[in-house]
Amino acid sequence: MTLSRPSNEGDATAGDPGRGAVSGREPHDRVPHPDGKRPVSAVAQAKVRAAIDELGYSGNALARGPRTQRTYTIALIIPDITNPFYPVVARGVQDAITDAGYQVVVCSTDGDPRREAAFIREMVARSVDGMILRLLHTPPAELERMVGHDLRIVMLGHHLGVDLGDRVTSDNRVVVAEATGYPISGGRKRIAFIGGEEGAGPGDERRGGYEDALLTAGLPLDPARVVSSGYTRVSGSSGVARLLADGVEFDAIVAVNDLAAIGVLDALREASRTVPDDVAVIGFDDIDAAALVHPTLTTVDNRAYEKGALCGRLLLQRISGELTGPFRQIVIPDTLVLRQSAGRVIA
Repeated sequence: MTLSRPSNEGDATAGDPGRGAVSGREPHDRVPHPDGKRPVSAVAQAKVRAAIDELGYSGNALARGPRTQRTYTIALIIPDITNPFYPVVARGVQDAITDAGYQVVVCSTDGDPRREAAFIREMVARSVDGMILRLLHTPPAELERMVGHDLRIVMLGHHLGVDLGDRVTSDNRVVVAEATGYPISGGRKRIAFIGGEEGAGPGDERRGGYEDALLTAGLPLDPARVVSSGYTRVSGSSGVARLLADGVEFDAIVAVNDLAAIGVLDALREASRTVPDDVAVIGFDDIDAAALVHPTLTTVDNRAYEKGALCGRLLLQRISGELTGPFRQIVIPDTLVLRQSAGRVIA
């Protein structure tokens, strides 16, 4: 999602409501604010409010900023708004902050490091009160330089190597080890992993869990069975194509997320490989589509709504001063969701 700059053309401005409503030089924002610190006469109030209603004027958060020191907006910067995981995160954030009078601005970077940096700088320039960040590429030193230590931040997901705010994350490595162990326990021994870009996002942690499971089971770590392709449906399909083109044998695939896993299903179908008889497939996130594809997808429930809501609550607590002291890391345990694609049919 790209951000459009607001336009004042055709809109009532802060000066408009006062015209013809309050005589003299008294400015519009002398009308009492909720704190009641700027009283004016009841007649003047009534005239201004009538003009406001007639013009449909609504206060500008940025214009209020110098007086309240808040804009009542926060930024949610994510890699891909088309990945169904992230709209659920955004819903959790919005539900957590709405009652406090806040709104969320969603910025989708498409996993582009330049767009990550551009959105961060833009949100700082817009004086948002805080940010929730799910970054893939921005180096820790650059992030620290762009946001400093005054802006409130909550990190969603993997650690970036710099402590600028609280962090809400998954036990990626542990739960992927459990997920990888599931087909192993069913007798499969040639497990492949289709991951994200190396060094970007949660892919490295999830690959670590995959490797842990193989080592625990006494199975070899074969680099040929690991493909770093990305987090999309297309990347999952292309990852399988690479395995097949290289002649790599596999009887199960663990994908970095559900979109990649659905791409894996696509490619296996094209290659006339039956799931789960020939190949077991496991994803990560438990997006709605995971229960709709055929066969239904065994995956990991990444608890998107809960993570988004917790990020929103933590950020509000930091902004208000309710939460102080050292930054916190909160791990929300994920759970394995067993469906058809891993080889055992669950009713």
